[in-house]
Amino acid sequence: MCRNANLHDGQYLALNSSTGYPALHPFLSSELKVATELLADGVSGNLESHTAKAIHPSLCPILILLSRLKPSPISCATDDPLDPFLLLPFIQKCATQSNYRVRVLASRALIGLVSNERLQHVVGDILDDLPCGGRKVSTNNSQSFSFNTIHGLLLQLFSLLDSNFRGLTDSNKKDQILGQLIEVLSKCSWLGCHKLCACPVVSTSYLRVLDQMLDAARTGKSKHTDVTRTLLLQLSSQSLNNVTSTHHAFHDPTQIEFQQQTVASYFSCVGIPKGHDETAEEDVRSQILDQSTSSMSETPCAVSLTELHKEIMSCLADPIYDVRITALKRILQLVKSIRSGDSKNILHQWARASLHSVIMERLSVEEHPKCLYYSLRIIFSWNVECQFNNGEDCNTFLSIWDRLVHLNSTVSHAKTREIILCCMGMCMKQFAKLMRDGVLPEGFKTSELSTSFGSIHKGNRLSAAIISTDLFVSLVKKQSAPSETVNSRRAAAEAIIASGLLEEANYVKACVSNAYIPSEQDNECHLEEKCLKASAGEFASLYACKILDLWFICIQLLEDEDVHLRQKLANDVQKIIGNGSGNKLCDDSTPLQVDRVIALSFEFITCLFGHWLKYVEYLLRMVLDTANTLDSDGDLVRQIFDKEIDNHHEEKLLICQISCSNIQKLVRSGHQLATSGRSEALLQNWRDRFLQQLTSLTSGYLEKEGKTDWIGGIGNHKDVFASVYANLLGLYALTESRWLSEQAELEDRHKSYLQEFSDLEGFITPFLKNPLISNLYLLVKRSHEREDQAGGSAASESFDPYFLLR
Repeated sequence: MCRNANLHDGQYLALNSSTGYPALHPFLSSELKVATELLADGVSGNLESHTAKAIHPSLCPILILLSRLKPSPISCATDDPLDPFLLLPFIQKCATQSNYRVRVLASRALIGLVSNERLQHVVGDILDDLPCGGRKVSTNNSQSFSFNTIHGLLLQLFSLLDSNFRGLTDSNKKDQILGQLIEVLSKCSWLGCHKLCACPVVSTSYLRVLDQMLDAARTGKSKHTDVTRTLLLQLSSQSLNNVTSTHHAFHDPTQIEFQQQTVASYFSCVGIPKGHDETAEEDVRSQILDQSTSSMSETPCAVSLTELHKEIMSCLADPIYDVRITALKRILQLVKSIRSGDSKNILHQWARASLHSVIMERLSVEEHPKCLYYSLRIIFSWNVECQFNNGEDCNTFLSIWDRLVHLNSTVSHAKTREIILCCMGMCMKQFAKLMRDGVLPEGFKTSELSTSFGSIHKGNRLSAAIISTDLFVSLVKKQSAPSETVNSRRAAAEAIIASGLLEEANYVKACVSNAYIPSEQDNECHLEEKCLKASAGEFASLYACKILDLWFICIQLLEDEDVHLRQKLANDVQKIIGNGSGNKLCDDSTPLQVDRVIALSFEFITCLFGHWLKYVEYLLRMVLDTANTLDSDGDLVRQIFDKEIDNHHEEKLLICQISCSNIQKLVRSGHQLATSGRSEALLQNWRDRFLQQLTSLTSGYLEKEGKTDWIGGIGNHKDVFASVYANLLGLYALTESRWLSEQAELEDRHKSYLQEFSDLEGFITPFLKNPLISNLYLLVKRSHEREDQAGGSAASESFDPYFLLR
């Protein structure tokens, strides 16, 4: 238990590992002694004499083992034979030898051996070994320094700063160590200069150490911050000016790494330090920099706005994509750090003046997938933060849209396609404003709803907007499918919220009427031609259909299996419903359960579109889709044991019951839907569809599974139950409409329907062993018969078909 108590993230304290395993220290010491005797000394000129000497097989495993140790806050007694610090000479010899990989491992192994008390002393010893004041580095044997040695020393400094230094609690000691570092490193600044130092690996490590020092100085508000920043800015600016214009005829990874570090150091100097984890941060869009904007604003900046713009443009246009990615990552961090009202910082001034145009310019010419990905993330995050306050007009977003459509058709990278959809949602927010101004009552009088749409708008911008909306809805529907990955479905949910189209339901509700009900075929083909010829009322109805499509896709995503997706989307939808209903249905003070948000979503859009017959069709389609999920040709036994491939929770029946409940309420208050017989014909058609599907389902299984003896009856199979119950529930909801038997022109169809329903009893009997199906069937049967003919048990009379809504 004592040893386990020291375990933290797979690491032990170095001191406790020695005392807990007394035999380990002598073993490591002897092995390191033997292993280091075979190592080269790190001087390049001596490499030939050591080519026959291989690395001892125990060396790398020991270094990896030691790298898992944590530094102790206190030191051992000076005469303690188990002091981990006694291994330091062996590790430091490894850290300056000729093998690059061994140098890296040794610098990491050094961390656990140096206690907080000895940190300042060890840093001082390392600094004493650096070549201060001169450039005495050569491949000649007579020289006392080699690039390998210098690189190893810089790696040690970086490791100690990155780990041990952060663990210090004494701010005075921290300041003293930073003072030591800047005093010595400023004397050998040639190591970070591309022109003076012939080894890019050493220059990269030197800049990395200064970058780490600057981050530590800013965090601790050290008095050495300005000096460190000035030195790093000078070196990085010089390197940027000299390196970015150089085109190498060969691929030099060390030179590329140096250019990346140069860009990173420059951005650190001007106020964007490196994030704690730039790679893992890709999947978390909402992550904000730990570095506050106030501290960024307080940092003095010797760079003018013109110089800053020039350097950023140079980095973004660099022929090496690694450099462009580094710059784009830092700009993305800048976007996420910006707060409204903060415009004093020079970075924020540049961002508000030039960021959008600069990134859009790069987006039009960029071809590298990862650069495209970060460019799109910047655009999306920037427009979310700034709410389109940069003066972009609709034409700007139409051009962005065209580029996004092109990228969507050519890019195959999954993450890039996801952020493309989010950016499309960003554009849709602007298109929504355009259509609100041009189509909704604020743009013209209600009496103009029948006028030609072509005479209302100027040019084809509104037609382009509705066509773009149609494409956006199609892409969202595709990416939100249960078979898609969770990241794809998350992107679809984020795109829906970013589009602002859910909120548009509040504005378009007054423009729809039962005089204009788009058919399903109208939504699938020749949309552009229909838009140009449509009246304003027809155009508004087409637009309303797209909004309803998104609402029902959103409801589908609210039952997703991914907890993060459901909860985040539910919170966003709750805010939309609260604002749209004037907080009558809910407010956003307390997050509601997802099931409650689903119910509120139906209630909200029913309040807005309950007078529109097309909305009733949407509800009926939802019920029919639930009832049609069962594969009648599939093996029922196999389906019981098959792994669940649907990425949605078992809430389909809940949504089906909510839909039928709303249908029942709307057909009861039929005066809102009365349209001279159109409503009656539509509802009769849907009744026929439910009955035909139910008859086909039950008769098909009766033929196929009639000889199979199901325990409890075939109706207890979960998939069969859901399909049969949904069909019956659809019939039950529609029987509340009294028009279906009162209209003379529908009387013959009604009689034919009743005959078909009576024939159903011969097929559905095996399914009635399920009490829920049995009770609902009896309710539907009673609703089709006259009261004097009706027969039913007390159980069926008291049965609530909407039992999930209690």
